[in-house]
Amino acid sequence: MLKFLESREDSYLQLERLISQAESGGLKKFDRNSLIELGRLYRMASADLARARYVLRSPLLTHYLNELVGRAHHLIHQRRTPVKLGLVRFFSRDFPSTVRREIKPIMLALALLLGASVLGGISYTYDREWGQLVMAQPELRAYEKQLEDNPTALAADIDENLMPVASAFIISNNIRACITATAGGLLFGLGTLMALVFNGFLLGVVGSMFLNKGPEYDLYFWAGVLPHGVLEIPAIAVAGGGGFLIARGLLMPGKFSRGDAIRIEGRSAMILLGGVMGILVVAGLIEGFITPLKPGIFPSWAKLIFSAIILAAFAMYIIFAGRDDEIEDSELVELRTSTQIRLE
Repeated sequence: MLKFLESREDSYLQLERLISQAESGGLKKFDRNSLIELGRLYRMASADLARARYVLRSPLLTHYLNELVGRAHHLIHQRRTPVKLGLVRFFSRDFPSTVRREIKPIMLALALLLGASVLGGISYTYDREWGQLVMAQPELRAYEKQLEDNPTALAADIDENLMPVASAFIISNNIRACITATAGGLLFGLGTLMALVFNGFLLGVVGSMFLNKGPEYDLYFWAGVLPHGVLEIPAIAVAGGGGFLIARGLLMPGKFSRGDAIRIEGRSAMILLGGVMGILVVAGLIEGFITPLKPGIFPSWAKLIFSAIILAAFAMYIIFAGRDDEIEDSELVELRTSTQIRLE
C-alpha cells in the first residue's frame, strides 16, 4: 500500500492544485490542457477510490479520496442555471454554440442536400421517370396532371379554416424527417446520407415540375417555397450534421472508447436535434399560415422579401447568439460528458 501511495502522491497533489484553482477562478479560466489533465486525474482518483474501498480496505485513504473526488465532481458537474431558465439558455446559447462548433458536418449535410436537389431537378428535366425514385408512380402522375391543368393550384393552396391543422401536420412531418436524418447516424452515417439524398432529390423533382412550366411560374414557385424553406432546409442540414456526429463517434472514437465517443457525440447531436425542432415549429407556422396567403393579400414579391428577412435573422441568430455568454467551451463540455461516463 505504501508503494501505491508513493506512486500516486504527485498526481493527488496536482489534482488538489487544479481543484483549488477551479474553486477560486472557475473552470472557464482553464485552458484545454488543464481541462484534459483535470479529467484524467479525476478519473484516476475515482478508480483509486474504489480500489481503496474494496481492495486496499483503507478507511483513511478512502476518506481522503472520497473528499477529493467529491470536490472535483461538484466543480465539473455543477449546474449554474435554474431549471426554469433551461429552455431559454438552450435556444439562446447551447444550440447556436453547438451549431458553430459542429459546422463542418452540418455543411457536409447541406452540400449533400443541395447537391441531391440539383441532381433531382436535372434528372427529372431530362427524363420524368426519375421522379419515381422519390414518389410512387400514381402519386407522381396525379401531381403532374394537376400541374398541367392548373400550375398555380399546387403552390400552398390551403383553406383558411384548415391552416392550423395543416400547420400541425407540416410540423410533425418535418420533425419526423429530421429525427430520421439524425438517427441514421447509428447506421454508420448511411441512414443519414440516404435521408439527405432522398429529401434533396425530392425537392429537386418538385422544383423541376414548376420551373419547367416556363419563366412566368418561376416567381410563383419561389414565393411558395422560400418563406418556410429558408428555415426548413437549414434545419434538415443541421439534423443531418447531428447524424454525422453520431457516425463519427462510431467510426472515429479517437482517445475515447467507442461507447464513450457515441455518448459524447450523441449529446451534441441531441442538442442539434432539439434546436431543429424549435426551428421547424416556426417554419411550420409560416408554411401553414403565411405561405398559403393569396397574392392579393400577400404578393409574391413581398413573400420573397419576407423570406430574405427570415433568412438574415436566422443567420444572425446562429452567428451571434450566446457568444457573450459562452462560459462552457467544447473542451469543458467534453470533460463533463467523459467524466460522467466513468462515474455511471
